[in-house]
Amino acid sequence: MFANYLKIALRGFAKHRLTFFINTLGLSLGLWAAILIGLWIKSEFEKGRGLAESDQVFRVMEHQFYGDQVFTIPSTPGILAEAMKENLTEVEHAATYTWNEEHLFVHRENKIKLTGLYAGPDYLNIFQFPLLAGNRNSVLTDKSHIVLTESAAIKLFGTLDALGEQVELVSNEGKELYLVEGILADPGEKAETNFEYILPYQVIFDKPYNDWLKHWGNNGPSTILKLRKGTDPEKFSASIKNFIKDRMEGVNTELFVFPQSDMYLYGSWKDGILQEGRIKTVKLFALIGFFILLIACINFMNLSTAKSQKRAKEVGVRKVSGADRKSLIYQFLSESLIITLFSGVLSLLLVQATLPVFNQLTGKTLMIPFFQLEFWLQLFGILLFTGLVAGSYPAFYLSATKVVSVFKNHLTGSKHVVFARKGLVLFQFILATGLILSTVVIFQQINYALNQDLGYEKDQLISVSLEGQLLEKYEIFKSRIESIPEVGSMSRALHSMMGRNNNTGGVDWEGKDPDFNALFERFRVDYDFLETMGMKLVSGEDFSREKGSDSISAVILNEKAFQIITQNNPENRSVNINGEEREVIGVVKDFHFQSLHEAMEPAFIVLEPQYAENAFIRVKSGDMQQTLASIQQVAEELNPLFPFSYQFMDDNYARMYQDDVRLRDLAQYFSLLTILISCLGLLGLSAHVAEQKTKEIGIRKVLGASTWSILTVINREFISIVVLSIIIGSALAFWLMQDWLKGYAYRIEFEWWFIPFAAGVILGIALLTVGIQSFRAARSNPVHAIKSE
Repeated sequence: MFANYLKIALRGFAKHRLTFFINTLGLSLGLWAAILIGLWIKSEFEKGRGLAESDQVFRVMEHQFYGDQVFTIPSTPGILAEAMKENLTEVEHAATYTWNEEHLFVHRENKIKLTGLYAGPDYLNIFQFPLLAGNRNSVLTDKSHIVLTESAAIKLFGTLDALGEQVELVSNEGKELYLVEGILADPGEKAETNFEYILPYQVIFDKPYNDWLKHWGNNGPSTILKLRKGTDPEKFSASIKNFIKDRMEGVNTELFVFPQSDMYLYGSWKDGILQEGRIKTVKLFALIGFFILLIACINFMNLSTAKSQKRAKEVGVRKVSGADRKSLIYQFLSESLIITLFSGVLSLLLVQATLPVFNQLTGKTLMIPFFQLEFWLQLFGILLFTGLVAGSYPAFYLSATKVVSVFKNHLTGSKHVVFARKGLVLFQFILATGLILSTVVIFQQINYALNQDLGYEKDQLISVSLEGQLLEKYEIFKSRIESIPEVGSMSRALHSMMGRNNNTGGVDWEGKDPDFNALFERFRVDYDFLETMGMKLVSGEDFSREKGSDSISAVILNEKAFQIITQNNPENRSVNINGEEREVIGVVKDFHFQSLHEAMEPAFIVLEPQYAENAFIRVKSGDMQQTLASIQQVAEELNPLFPFSYQFMDDNYARMYQDDVRLRDLAQYFSLLTILISCLGLLGLSAHVAEQKTKEIGIRKVLGASTWSILTVINREFISIVVLSIIIGSALAFWLMQDWLKGYAYRIEFEWWFIPFAAGVILGIALLTVGIQSFRAARSNPVHAIKSE
């Protein structure tokens, strides 16, 4: 039976080659997009998941209250983990761990920079990454230990057999020896952030300059818990709400726990309320993938029903020969499934060919899991779904054809079928319009963010980490760098200018409302910082080398901070920062140190160069490569042990929007793909309509009709549908994009020209697609047209 269906299907494909080509190509493109998006979504859901007993692992979070603002952060006091483990019976394991840091590691001739973190002894009992060598319970218990990932071990030692080997860490403080006590399998997607080494938390905790880690009023590292089985997370959160308040008076912090496995996708808060986070983007692209595939299915339905009259006699003959409706349904569904199978094979080839480009767009290392049964089952499910959806309507419609109508030549497209076909085309172009308009809005917003005046000049600005001897010899380094003709000025700061780095709520001033508090960002800088960064003084003056007291008694505020301290006392010109009285000597124009998703926050600048480890170099326009080579030469002469590295600040700033840029690029490509698939269907339908109207076109030409009038006859049916889809799709996109733009504190307005632009793109492509077939029909010989029947 199946062999018979296959034979009939292949014969039909050969007879209707254009329809077969359009259906196969359309479904291939739809499946290609669906598989790519599916691989990306799978990767997103695997991020930070998949470890043993992960359902018992929770991150401790803080709600910090400042005035009417609530900041929700994963930073906690450095002594919280041990205190919780000692005092809370629900806690099985607790560990403190830090942000990622890059350090230089040396083993014999190998000098390699690795990125990693400091973590408490329980860290690997909570995050159960596969351990290739070492004892999970003891690898982080001694300050001389280090744990490496397998890739880091190979980089340093050239082998995984590195247990017991010594490695040297070189930093601004000198050299420290560590013993390799554990080697982890590369965590990959199972880790929330990438790391290559883990050092004991006690190392950083015991540093004399990190005394702040021992106080309840400070936070910085993260706290991770493994709760005992059966513990109710909500009740546990309620029980620890005032854990810090009970140990220190006057703090404005409340604690709660959040599932670690949900942090990547769902860990986003605004004003203390949980938001959707990255899962919103995942849902968006899941819908885009589904709709692209659905559009391809719609093309199949439309073309199959459009060709129904040509297949009606076949159906009639088969019914007369004894075929029942059920067997006919199986026949048409089998044709759909065969085309879908062809398309599936072609789509896999497309995915394999385009994965490198897609990985570059998404920042991932995706690959087709050919040897995973789960993948093939999922792919088979998608192909089965696609084939059944694409073939269902044609199968049930064609199988219902009446024999009498066929042989009396009374078979015409019913109003129901024509209406359904137009409705499907309408739906296609509603989606296409919505996607292209959304892409325009996203493109404009991201460009606005990337080119916004930040309050400092990020272009022609280089950031260099003051590692090794560069920190100790900073004044020599600065003098030699500024002697390079292409360098304008140089300064340094502790702050990276990329997001919140260092802040405090301990700022007081005369006239302050006792019930009001604000979180101020702190910038510890050296002389010439404002000049180098291109910041503008609104009033007052910069720090001066002639005033030695500036380092202990002066402060510069941004406009937001100055507005806050003078709100109730316009004459106020001093603030108390953590017990130190400082005079406000200047006010700088507000500058962005966070992305434009966030509102402007109050900030102050103090002269404390001893903490500043980030150098900023302002270069003039000219030969950038030569300038960089000159800077590198000076750096390597003064600091030969460390490889020279630098970053452009405009690139750093762009990285703050890398997720947004990826969203923009993916939306752009998938919207173009949607239009392409939609127009493939339109091409097939217009060819069918032109074929149906062959005799009418011939008679009109004989009677003197112009080519333009014939074009109008064929085009108006489709263009009216496209125009209606533009109206509906624009309304939907406007509503969706207004909601999306709310995610930015600084955003564009929905401009009037967005809709005409999107409409012009859609209408132009649709006219071009239909016009090609219409023009061919209108230019054909009327004699052949009249004789065709």
